[in-house]
Amino acid sequence: MEANLQPLISSFIIRFVMDEAPAAQTLAYHGTIRHIQTAEEINFSEWHEATEFMHRFVKLDELQPPSPPITNL
Repeated sequence: MEANLQPLISSFIIRFVMDEAPAAQTLAYHGTIRHIQTAEEINFSEWHEATEFMHRFVKLDELQPPSPPITNL
């Protein structure tokens, strides 16, 4: 008889805040990531901080940063 396995679900809310540095004309970001199931939340200023947080709940080989936006539509 097979065990009735429940799926492991992890949901996150990621909030990015884009800061424009007027002198350098570049965009920098920081944000907050929240794990829905546990309500744990951290602030981050580098993407690897967010992925390290996600790795605590989701065991994937590699989590990549988001792709650059498509600008030629």
